[in-house]
Amino acid sequence: MLRNSKNQAQRLVQFTRSCAAVKQPNNKKPENAQPAKSKGLDLPVEESLNPSYLARTLGSTYRTWAAALEKHPELKTVKRKDLLNSYDALKSLKYTVDDIVMKPMIIYYGASTLSNRHNVLNECGFHNITIQTLFKYITVINKSIGFLKAHGLLPYDLNVPQRLADSFTDAQLPTNFQMSLNFGENITLKELRQSLLNTYLQARMQMDETELQKMWRVYSRVRHKSFHSVQDAIELLTTVLKFPAERIRKNAFLLHADADNVRRILKEIPTINGLDIRDIGYRRPKILMSNCDSLKQTLEHVRAFGITEDAVLRCLEVLTLGPDTVLERLRDINQIEQFEVLGSNPRIMRLVHYQNKARLRLDYLNQLKVRCASLHILSCGSDAFAKFARDGSDRTKGRDIVVYLGNIMQKDEQLLRNLLSRHPNWCHIPVLQVKQCLEYLQSKKFGLDDIFQNIHLLLYPIKRIEEKLLLLQVKEALEELHLPIVNMHAMNNNEILTLILYLIESEFHFTGDGIWTEQHTHHVENFNNLLPDFPESLNKVYKYGVKPSEKASMFHL
Repeated sequence: MLRNSKNQAQRLVQFTRSCAAVKQPNNKKPENAQPAKSKGLDLPVEESLNPSYLARTLGSTYRTWAAALEKHPELKTVKRKDLLNSYDALKSLKYTVDDIVMKPMIIYYGASTLSNRHNVLNECGFHNITIQTLFKYITVINKSIGFLKAHGLLPYDLNVPQRLADSFTDAQLPTNFQMSLNFGENITLKELRQSLLNTYLQARMQMDETELQKMWRVYSRVRHKSFHSVQDAIELLTTVLKFPAERIRKNAFLLHADADNVRRILKEIPTINGLDIRDIGYRRPKILMSNCDSLKQTLEHVRAFGITEDAVLRCLEVLTLGPDTVLERLRDINQIEQFEVLGSNPRIMRLVHYQNKARLRLDYLNQLKVRCASLHILSCGSDAFAKFARDGSDRTKGRDIVVYLGNIMQKDEQLLRNLLSRHPNWCHIPVLQVKQCLEYLQSKKFGLDDIFQNIHLLLYPIKRIEEKLLLLQVKEALEELHLPIVNMHAMNNNEILTLILYLIESEFHFTGDGIWTEQHTHHVENFNNLLPDFPESLNKVYKYGVKPSEKASMFHL
């Protein structure tokens, strides 16, 4: 019957406009109204360090700490948990609070840094490591052996090279190297340690000269790691995590790993969503560099926002971010509507990991008036994004829509794709518009089953749906349609939605063009000429080292 009344419906176009103009909806949402956001996890704001807290927790007097904070205001930025960890590390090294107040900035360093530096100085033969020596570690390590002996920091008759060489117990250093340990007194401790470590890594890990040069250029922090810690890390990686030497060479930052922290990770986080943490660490070695407590806190934040651990496995790189960063980005997702609609997507953690890049891209696409910014486009590689932007095709592959509706309607994703693909323009609709349309229909008391039966209606502008819904409430309009009903309430919800869809498309000769609004009707010509400049920046600083430039790489090759 509806198909036979096509011409009648088309004649109602003008009548529709006038009716809609006269009768306005009572509960229409403001255009700028924001949906309710999930607050997620609220953490208390930590108070900065103050003299009272330091005197009460560490000891000494209020006046002493007040003077220290006035002289070193940067101490106020230290988190209380980190402060206590550093203090415990110093206590374990037999330093008292009286020692600490002599050099209060010592607590600015992390616990692992303090312990490692003390171990390095002990390996070198320092017999009396004062708080002053530990605090001036960088200065001390850059002094020559002769200078340190002259100032009584090293025993005068100590053979420092031989002592350091004896620190390596899991590899036999070459005989010719053992015979040439007479470096002289003018070599600095840093140079001596680096030379010895080079020899050890060549013997233990079969690293060649090129790999060693790259390691010192990119992962220079390894030079400050104690020899015992390096051996302990290699032993753990090779025996427990089953890393072959080649994989360690390609991920040389692992030599700086804290073996005790890695053991904690293996014990306290044995699996993530059923996957062995050893396999996860093998796939993404940088995760092993993260603090165990930080990893546990990150996973707690993820669960607090209703995100499954399976989503974490789809983007393991997120575990290399700090927990505070992850929490902040999870909150931001709920504040940006284009991100929020992707919250149920199993790849949502990619949006967390690449959020800064995604924000830039979203702003850039908004300048182009491109609406279909999929999760893939927001988080993909630079080349793929540039191609999408310059092609000027405002469409996606529909993945985000299918995933969103599958979660909301509890329907098979392939079934939804098969249904939606019957509409020729469905991939040109952003998932945010689908969400807004769905919420509008639900606010009008239409159930999910009725909406599913008329799923293509979700692709249409709310304004057009609202217009037809108002039209069906006008008695004269129903008479024009020659429907065998007195009013709209004689139809069930499924029939109402079917009729609305029919009325919209009848205006466009059932071509599917009813999804376009006036501002999205025309395609952009000469698209490349209209592209605004995209902020291009190469981030050469990595968490675990510095990315060498191409020119530098070619020079070293």
